[in-house]
Amino acid sequence: MSIHWSPLEHKAFLGTFFVSFLALGVSLPAMSLIITSKGFSLSYLGLVLFIYSIVVMFFELPSGVFADAKGRKFSFALGLLFSLIGTMILFSQNIVLLCLGFAFCGLGRAYGSGSLDALFIEKGRSSGETLENLVFSLDVVSALGLCLGSLLGGVLLKIGAKGAALTHPMLITRAALLCLTLIMTVFVIKENSMDEVHAKSVSLQLGLLKKALQDTPFIGYFSLSVIVQGMLLASLESYWQPYLKTLLVDDSLLWILGMVSAFMFAASLTGSFFGKLLLRHCRAVVLYCLLFVLVFVLQFFLTLTFSRQSFIALFCLTYLLIGMLSVVGMYVMNVVAKDEVRTSLLSLSSFCIQSGGVLINLLATLLLGCGGIILFWRVCAAASLILILEAISKFQFDS
Repeated sequence: MSIHWSPLEHKAFLGTFFVSFLALGVSLPAMSLIITSKGFSLSYLGLVLFIYSIVVMFFELPSGVFADAKGRKFSFALGLLFSLIGTMILFSQNIVLLCLGFAFCGLGRAYGSGSLDALFIEKGRSSGETLENLVFSLDVVSALGLCLGSLLGGVLLKIGAKGAALTHPMLITRAALLCLTLIMTVFVIKENSMDEVHAKSVSLQLGLLKKALQDTPFIGYFSLSVIVQGMLLASLESYWQPYLKTLLVDDSLLWILGMVSAFMFAASLTGSFFGKLLLRHCRAVVLYCLLFVLVFVLQFFLTLTFSRQSFIALFCLTYLLIGMLSVVGMYVMNVVAKDEVRTSLLSLSSFCIQSGGVLINLLATLLLGCGGIILFWRVCAAASLILILEAISKFQFDS
């Protein structure tokens, strides 16, 4: 059944996306500081991030199947509620409660990812919009929200009190933005009732997903490449802050972390624009593979930078390519995804990203103690390049 939208509803979707990513962006410059500002060591930070990744990975695929079967709006709202609960728990100074808070945030990330995106794409295509324009719109809005949120997060860090309360202004702002997103989702986003679109049982939805994977082997090879992408993102996103912090003179320059977060998402946004342009002139799969190789080359060169200016420049260039990679990869996935399993496949993609993150965090526990972040990034770049070349060897290049 076609589900058309009005221009006002289109803007409502994008506005809701923007506020949700603004809430996420606010926390990015302070993610590690939520733990370390309370006096806990980097080993505890690794434990918390590992728990977060495991929860997201474990619930990612079931949440996508749930959204396809029971409703995408409901799944997205449920994710926001989980994230709000987790954010409130993060005010605690108890490590067990902090782990629980990050677990709830991971649960929110799992239920929120892919659900509203799939509804947006489905409605847009039913209304005659092209897939590349829809994917580009999502990438632009998410990158803009993350960019502005990161800037705001950096400012909130500067005004936060020293010690355990350093991240409290950020957490209050994040909670307020999550509440606003939840209100917008409930009252602004429209979705046909599941009776109209034939609600399915979760077991039936799993059967449809299994059939899609059997009928389209490309999805399996593509998923391997997404695992590698998850390894890339986790190796950069989790460890660029401590690396850059070693290049700063003192803690009075911590605001630079917020600025760099904003720069990297601005670079990603610019990359999304270039990715959309290149999709008109290049084969999508060929472009996807080429971008992957270039990104891992740049990750290796990051280990050769020893000034904050050169690091920031190369880091932003890396995220420019990641932005291009993101929009091209999302386009490739949505080309092969049918509406009835779209959220499930997007959640499978997110599951693969989180799986890559878990693998990288395990590798980090082995390498960071003996060779630091430089050795860690070099091994990540080499191992990931080998894996992506293996995945590329299975691709069909007629897309």
